[in-house]
Amino acid sequence: MLKYTLTIQISWGHCDPAKIVFYPNYFIWFDQSAHLLFDKAGANMGDLMKQYGVVGLPIVDAHAEFICPSKYGDVIEVTSWISEWRAKTMIVSHEIYNNGQLCVKGTEVRVWAKPHPSNPKRLQAQVIPDSIRACFDL
Repeated sequence: MLKYTLTIQISWGHCDPAKIVFYPNYFIWFDQSAHLLFDKAGANMGDLMKQYGVVGLPIVDAHAEFICPSKYGDVIEVTSWISEWRAKTMIVSHEIYNNGQLCVKGTEVRVWAKPHPSNPKRLQAQVIPDSIRACFDL
């Protein structure tokens, strides 16, 4: 299973007044790491949009479990991978470690979506091509 790890040093702007990471930043890092995972697989979003006509991989569900805090100055590692493929969606799982300790676990459900054929303001889920799934096989 292909994984990607993003290293981040926690800066002042990532934190609340108590110097603890403000929780929405974890979702930003999940998203960033997921996109970099696709880049690593050779399936970056720009190419997917051009080649397959998708609008990206919209998130239809996101979840996080906060186990321990990370603080200003800490260095964390965000590791992301596709933990489950479904017909039209995928589950991207994330783990964030701080000094070897698991601090945050999360998932995103992302949909393979194209503009709806009869109403371009809407999206329509499509079956994920086998060629995309194959990019993540080791």
